[in-house]
Amino acid sequence: MLKTAIGSLARRGYQVYTSREVTFVSTGKDHQQYQMPVWGVMLMGMTFLVFFFALEMINYTFGHIIPTLLMIENPQEAIAFEPLPTNDTDGSLNKAPEVQPTKPRPITSSFRMTIQLLQSKGGFRSRFRGFGMFFVYAFATNVVATIVSSIPFVHRGLATVIAMVLCAQLSLAWTLIVISEPSTKSWRARIPGLKTWKKVAGPTAIVAVTEQIAILIPLYFAMAMGLAEKDPRQMVDNKETGAWIGKSIATIVMALVIAFFIVIPANVSLTRVQASLIPEDEETIVPFDRTFNGKVVPEIVGGSGVLGLLDAWKTFNWDVRIGLIKAYVKVFFMQVGLIVVFGLVLLAQAFFIAGKDIYKIFPPRESRGSHASLI
Repeated sequence: MLKTAIGSLARRGYQVYTSREVTFVSTGKDHQQYQMPVWGVMLMGMTFLVFFFALEMINYTFGHIIPTLLMIENPQEAIAFEPLPTNDTDGSLNKAPEVQPTKPRPITSSFRMTIQLLQSKGGFRSRFRGFGMFFVYAFATNVVATIVSSIPFVHRGLATVIAMVLCAQLSLAWTLIVISEPSTKSWRARIPGLKTWKKVAGPTAIVAVTEQIAILIPLYFAMAMGLAEKDPRQMVDNKETGAWIGKSIATIVMALVIAFFIVIPANVSLTRVQASLIPEDEETIVPFDRTFNGKVVPEIVGGSGVLGLLDAWKTFNWDVRIGLIKAYVKVFFMQVGLIVVFGLVLLAQAFFIAGKDIYKIFPPRESRGSHASLI
């Protein structure tokens, strides 16, 4: 159904652009128009598609899959190198060799190594492993949140928390698909049973609440500071502009502090709790300690069979925590870099298509107020 809808929209869009031209109308003094040729529209449209695909790959592969693997990887025990025995009768050479342990480098400590691992598990498509389940989870959560928020006096934030808790099994299934070896099972068959919902409902609720805190507190803070009431482009007083910038920076810093000290620890803990529920007949694609240093006690011997929320964070050592922060920072700069490159490419294409009429698309500052319309 999705492919059919996309195909229909694509055909309709092509018909529109082949029968009509995009006209940029400047509302400046000279009221000039520029009609972009069909090939120009198609060129820029393809650029948008490439940009969207690249941005989504960065967001999903580097922003979701790799951090998830990083959160659960447990490097294998130190490898000991032992010298070969010798026939030399010198006692000093035949004495018991000293074990020289070396600490292996985690696979997820490098984006390149992690991508190579993913490639070995299924080629280029492996960069989007679990995407079907990811889409189903996002869609289901949005639908449930919309239904719940339609109830009188139920805030959208609360509705989102309820939706995430109700759909917790889908989030669990996504994590297990991402960290495990490729399977011939369908994504529906990999959704855990209902009894596992109780084990992840609590941690999921905590993550959902922290995410809403990270959104709502900075939002209400910005509203209290009056940031939404003023447009910085209309400010003529440097003092007023400086105050607006200062308040904006304070809001961003607040959001980052909440994200680093509340949201990320909660997400890490949830992911590790989910990973502890991986079936015994499945193996992970990165080195993984199922017992989490003995913190997980199987149900067969009277345990819960799942990692506790606090133990999930305590067993996540500082080296990996720092590595996770670095990974998120890298992803941020990758996204910014892609946006900058996309902007430059789009500008170059505009010059190539419009030539000397470029000013009709990008009018001077004093005559701005342009809009685009389909004639």
